[in-house]
Amino acid sequence: MPFKKNPARPTSYVALDETSKALMDSSVESAFVMDVSGYVLAANDAAARLFDLKPGQTLQRSNIYDLLPADAADSRRAKIEEAIRNARSVRFEEEIGGRSLVHSIVPVANPWGEVNRLAVHTLDLTKLRRSDEDLRREQQRQIFFMESLPGIVYHLYPDQTIRYANRYFRRYFGSPKNRQCREALNCSGEDCGMCPPMQAMNTDRAMEWDWTDDKGRTFHLQCSPMTDSAGERMIMVLGIDITARQHAEDALKRARDKLEDRVRQRTLELEKANMELTSKSQRLVAAMEKADAATRAKSSFLANMSHEIRTPLNAVLGMSELALSIDDKERKDRYLHRVMEAGSSLLSVINDILDFSKIEASKLSLESIEFALRPTLEAALDLHLIAAEEKGLELVANVADDVPEALVGDPSRLRQVLNNLVANAIKFTETGSVTVNVRPISPAGILTPGDPITLEFSVADTGVGIPEDKRKDIFQSFLQADDSITRKYGGTGLGLAICQLLVELMGGELSLQSEEGRGSTFSFTSDLKVGDPAAVERERLEAEVPAPSIPPMAVLLADDNPLNRELAGTLLTEQGHRVLAVNNGIEALNALRESPFDLVLMDIQMPIMDGISATRAIRDPNSGALDPNIPIVALTAHALKGDRERFLEAGMNDYIGKPIKMRDFYNTIARAINGRPAAIPTLNEERGQNAPAKPFDRASALEMLGGKRDLLARMDEIFLRDVPGDLDELVERFHTGDWTNAKRLAHSIKGAARTVGARRLGAIAEQMEYLCRQKDSSSAEKELKILESDVRSALNYIASVQEQAANPLPER
Repeated sequence: MPFKKNPARPTSYVALDETSKALMDSSVESAFVMDVSGYVLAANDAAARLFDLKPGQTLQRSNIYDLLPADAADSRRAKIEEAIRNARSVRFEEEIGGRSLVHSIVPVANPWGEVNRLAVHTLDLTKLRRSDEDLRREQQRQIFFMESLPGIVYHLYPDQTIRYANRYFRRYFGSPKNRQCREALNCSGEDCGMCPPMQAMNTDRAMEWDWTDDKGRTFHLQCSPMTDSAGERMIMVLGIDITARQHAEDALKRARDKLEDRVRQRTLELEKANMELTSKSQRLVAAMEKADAATRAKSSFLANMSHEIRTPLNAVLGMSELALSIDDKERKDRYLHRVMEAGSSLLSVINDILDFSKIEASKLSLESIEFALRPTLEAALDLHLIAAEEKGLELVANVADDVPEALVGDPSRLRQVLNNLVANAIKFTETGSVTVNVRPISPAGILTPGDPITLEFSVADTGVGIPEDKRKDIFQSFLQADDSITRKYGGTGLGLAICQLLVELMGGELSLQSEEGRGSTFSFTSDLKVGDPAAVERERLEAEVPAPSIPPMAVLLADDNPLNRELAGTLLTEQGHRVLAVNNGIEALNALRESPFDLVLMDIQMPIMDGISATRAIRDPNSGALDPNIPIVALTAHALKGDRERFLEAGMNDYIGKPIKMRDFYNTIARAINGRPAAIPTLNEERGQNAPAKPFDRASALEMLGGKRDLLARMDEIFLRDVPGDLDELVERFHTGDWTNAKRLAHSIKGAARTVGARRLGAIAEQMEYLCRQKDSSSAEKELKILESDVRSALNYIASVQEQAANPLPER
């Protein structure tokens, strides 16, 4: 039958053995032994503290039900009765006075199986429960903090799983549940072991690094090794989104790089500008030194030129005065011969200056004609035979056998270069010889007309030679090797400069070899073509044909220079021609309106109306000239490139260059007349101040307006109203250099003047218009003064005409 455990009756206190008591006292938990009635038989100190006994009180023999609150006593009695009834230990928890207690009641039976005692153990969990609560609250605070962070937080474990991720992480990457770290973060790395979080885990030390995901966002990550609540190692990763900061830093870096580039570029520009300024300063210093040298050279040149010009000019004047003062024909002829020599010397100086100016202005062009080299060379040397013989020098010319007989080029310029070089060689050589050599640069084979050939010309002397430090200077304009040379030998200092420029025009190069005290050799090359000897012979025969005979003609000579009129008039009258001389283009136009002529010789530069304007006026069918197609030949000292074309474009038939050479003069006239029949009028030999052109022609103005006097009166009013303002504006535009408007205003005055019959004013305004078109300020300034005077005269004249019309004289 089952054993039944009955509760024991209340018993008195019984002592415990020493072992049991020692065991009970050593326990940190509350432990006591009680009987079935609730009386404490034995208890340790922890049990006394549990019941909060006052000092002097003891727990033994106290009834626990009396020590407990009523509700707690009832609950405890029920649990004790349960343990006695079931004879089995009972474990339960209760809250008493704010304490969390865990009780364990173990029934103790006597040998008869009756429960007469109970062992009660109580564990006070109040502090532990409070610590757990604090820990729970701290964990909640940490979770709240991590959830509210504006960055990602996740816990990474050794198996590469993320077991916690905050809200920011989940919102951006999604939930990491059941996903590896690489998958959750969309990581593109191939070796996870090299990932900084895993390295932090392996090395057990914190790490930081910047990581950019596949969307381009950059996070600054802090990896901290730690242990979770379960004791497992993990890495807490805290990441702050620094994308905006990174972009700002990138933008700042780009701005800094750009600024550095700009600073670098600006530095380079400043360095370049500094170098340019330095270079410009150096060039300015060099230019200043060069300008000073040029000024000194030109000053020396002007002084030298004054001597070179005055010397033959004094000879011309002195010998002319002597020739005029004697009757002895032989002596007179000798004096006139010296005058001719001095004039030629003076012309040579002037030609040097003009040639240099023309070459520098690129206004000189080379001819390309057939010529024979050997006769050309012989003629050039013949000019220097007397000078060489006077000094006892041998003058020799050697032409290589393979040099063609005929060439195509510019013989006059070639002769000019040789003349300069030979003249210099003779000038600076006291004893010995001067030798001219001509040879092809390369051996000439079989050549036909038109083939190119390059010849080398050399002029060698046995003179003083040229110091090495002066060899460059002698090719400069206005310079000679030494000022003492100018004083001793004379010369303009332009000869070699002209030679060098002419040689360059001929496609060659002028060079010098010299040894001081032993002589010099000047060499130059020239690009030519092989000519036709038959053509050269034909030209020679044609040149020997005498000047053609021209039947007597009526010639109009327009030139403002009396000496030129005297010379040209004499050459014409000696041939039986009748000549009328006038001073300017206006007088020439008026003469052609009044009488027929066979030929006009027209100077280019004349006052009032120049030759070109006069020619254009004559060619106008409405000019009133009896024969607008009359041959017109220019008399001019203009010989620059383009002048001939300008004369022909203006309507001239040909031109004669000054100084006048008789053969060219007669040939050109014959060419212009070309067999026209002569018409000889009865004219005065000279027409100038005796027959001036009329300044006003009111009859022609009235005729031009159809005989309407009221219309002419209105034109007079407009003339008086507008022309003064046009003149004032013309003066202003001229002084400010506004050539376009100045030309327009001159044209306006010209038209207004011709409308009211102010013929002379119209011609002057036309000349002013032409000068403004040419931008010739010096000539235009002179013409403007004449124009102002004639405008005043025309205004006074027209005003008097209007006054007479308003107040007619009474009839008698």
